[in-house]
Amino acid sequence: MAVTFAVACLFPPQIAAVIAVVVSLVSDRLTHKRAITTIYNMAEYAIAVGGASFVYHRFVDVSLDFLAIENGRALVLSAVWYLGSEYLLLAGLFLLLSRGSFVRTLGSLVRTTWLTNLTLLLLGMVITVLYWQSPWTVLFLVPVFVVLSYALKREQTLRSQTQTILEKLVDVLESKSPETAQHSKRVRAWVEDMCDELGMESGEAEMVLQAAVLHDLGKVGLDDNLLRKPGLSAEEFHQIMEHPAVSASLLEGLTLFEGGRNIVLHHHERYDGSGYPDHLAGENIPFGARIIAVADSFDAMVSVRPYRAKSLTVTEALKILDDERGAQFDPELVVTFTKLVHEHLATGDMTNFPSAVQIDSTDEVSIPAGGQV
Repeated sequence: MAVTFAVACLFPPQIAAVIAVVVSLVSDRLTHKRAITTIYNMAEYAIAVGGASFVYHRFVDVSLDFLAIENGRALVLSAVWYLGSEYLLLAGLFLLLSRGSFVRTLGSLVRTTWLTNLTLLLLGMVITVLYWQSPWTVLFLVPVFVVLSYALKREQTLRSQTQTILEKLVDVLESKSPETAQHSKRVRAWVEDMCDELGMESGEAEMVLQAAVLHDLGKVGLDDNLLRKPGLSAEEFHQIMEHPAVSASLLEGLTLFEGGRNIVLHHHERYDGSGYPDHLAGENIPFGARIIAVADSFDAMVSVRPYRAKSLTVTEALKILDDERGAQFDPELVVTFTKLVHEHLATGDMTNFPSAVQIDSTDEVSIPAGGQV
């Protein structure tokens, strides 16, 4: 991006667009990308670079010093075009492919990439300034580009490896304990709603969502009979209490998921400090763990479990959450969660609920997930 933005500022629109398209074509061919991907990338570069070049040359005043305020404004306006067009085009593409929300997709793209893109655009401005002062000075930036490229590729590789490992762990969970996996998916759905409602930054939300799926990973090593047993001895209960630590140990070494590992480790802490494993209290408990604790407990209460005769109704479960505000749960998160549950019930959206759930004690009808109230 830094180089292509500099190209937009240094060359007329037509030439800048051609250079960008040729660079995109060569890069995609060398990396063996699909033809349709190559065509899209070429079109995106032509619009972003060609448009940025047009904006820059429309507002730049060559009679003034290059660093004059008016010319600085030209740089900023061209950067806005460059970044804005890329975001809009990508959000539009994702909308066509996924049928999701355009505004939500656009917001997610901006939140996750704005800092990196802004840094690269500023670097592009530096290249432009140096070139105008003396073209040869640009050569001094070559080592910077080499180091930056290496660092970005290394981070991308680490992210890809981390994601692959996490996906494999989810596969293990689903194959070993389908019941636990379904519970974790429902918890994830509630957590996603809460992250959206709280306006959580996309990168942080993604880590919390991944932790929600894996929060009970440690249970795959427990005896099924133990998990289904209606009455537990102190020793057996202690075994079950160890599952957050076991889950966290399985996630150890994933540097880029360290925050998610801490969330998994502490999702059974209590807001009053009497939880486990470390007796953390209040805001010392990771925020993601406090979110998962509410969703996890609610789903456990309204689900049919082998160790009890019947599940609680939604009304009963919400009352327990309210009674435990400030004791077991973050009080503000209980309010947020309760609001979301009522919104789902009001619209008849039961996708986050278990396969059979009762709304209140007078409702004897089991409502299938995905059905209508």
